[in-house]
Amino acid sequence: MNTLDRLSQKVNLIIKQILIIFLYLGLTLTFSIMFYKLLTSQNVYLVNLSYILIDLITLIIFLLIFRKTVIPDFFDFTKKKEKYINKYLKYWLIGLLIMVTSNGIINSFIGLPINEEGNREILFKLPYYSLVTMIIISPIIEELMTRVILKDAFKHHIIYVLLSGLIFGGLHMLSIGNNLWQLLYIIPYGALGCAFAKMYDDSNNIWVNIFFHSLHNFVCILLIFIGSNL
Repeated sequence: MNTLDRLSQKVNLIIKQILIIFLYLGLTLTFSIMFYKLLTSQNVYLVNLSYILIDLITLIIFLLIFRKTVIPDFFDFTKKKEKYINKYLKYWLIGLLIMVTSNGIINSFIGLPINEEGNREILFKLPYYSLVTMIIISPIIEELMTRVILKDAFKHHIIYVLLSGLIFGGLHMLSIGNNLWQLLYIIPYGALGCAFAKMYDDSNNIWVNIFFHSLHNFVCILLIFIGSNL
């Protein structure tokens, strides 16, 4: 493959990556409009179920799009689960340490990130939806959306890890409102995103990422519940 062909392939992959992100955002907006009456119902159980249904439909779409990665990686992960967990636990812990440290420093100046405040509010208002989505659905969608295509587009390890981490962090900054200082929180989210990107770059198995992303969200939810009862 000559230089021009490689460049064309990279451009196509970058365009595909952008389209995947817009697809996710578009689906979220479209389904919110379609299910508006259900999502604004006074029946809490119906609201929980409606949100879960929306996320499940989105998940199925992403699983179909990335089926060539999802299926073989799943069987590989189930066979080597203990090996993968033991090897990549340190990646998550390092990312978590950087995230917590930078988050604490930024928090002391500008308060909690708006994204986190929103998640906490939803967690207590819609607990069933939050548990299913944050622990199961979101980790799968987010990891597929921010890791797979970029890895094919950027063979340089450092560039891939930084870009993937930046996109991951940026997706968590979509609700900053008018407070531009909130953009500083892209540092902790991006740090965790880089750790997950490095994990995928090394393991080449997306389910390793999904496992640790789910574990991370579970630990965060657990700490929020514990903190609220102290």
